[in-house]
Amino acid sequence: MKNYFSKKSWASYVMLGVAVLAIIALIFSALSAKNSAAADALQTYAIAKKGAIIAMDVVAIVLALAVFVIDGMFTGKLFSIVLDVARFAVAAFLIASMALMISAMELPMGYIWFSDLEASNQTLITGLNQAVASWALYLVAAIADVVSVSKSLALKKQAPADAAEAA
Repeated sequence: MKNYFSKKSWASYVMLGVAVLAIIALIFSALSAKNSAAADALQTYAIAKKGAIIAMDVVAIVLALAVFVIDGMFTGKLFSIVLDVARFAVAAFLIASMALMISAMELPMGYIWFSDLEASNQTLITGLNQAVASWALYLVAAIADVVSVSKSLALKKQAPADAAEAA
């Protein structure tokens, strides 16, 4: 077991952190959807695409966890490419989830931030605050993922040079 963890780079552990951040962002998105739907009797502010947001989050979480688990187990150029594509896919799914959450909350943003039409609707304000927290978490997770991708690619470029110096 010790050998398993020693083969992992810090970029792999960043992917574990990305998965945790994506789980927390998913929780905030779900709470925001719940509060937005409960904000009025007609469900005017309900998030219509919450199924797509949840699906993209779950795929991003599964991919991030898969990269963490599999990284260091196998070697080879093809395997390395597959892991890098999975890392890029995680970032894409997180950004898409964030974009859907932003577009789903455009009506509450307009009514709360840019006019005072719903300033007294505490449930909607709570839902919008939770949505903003989820946006921030999606963004931080995506940036961390991109950092892990760039570090992973930088390590691959340095590996042949280091091997030549050692010889």
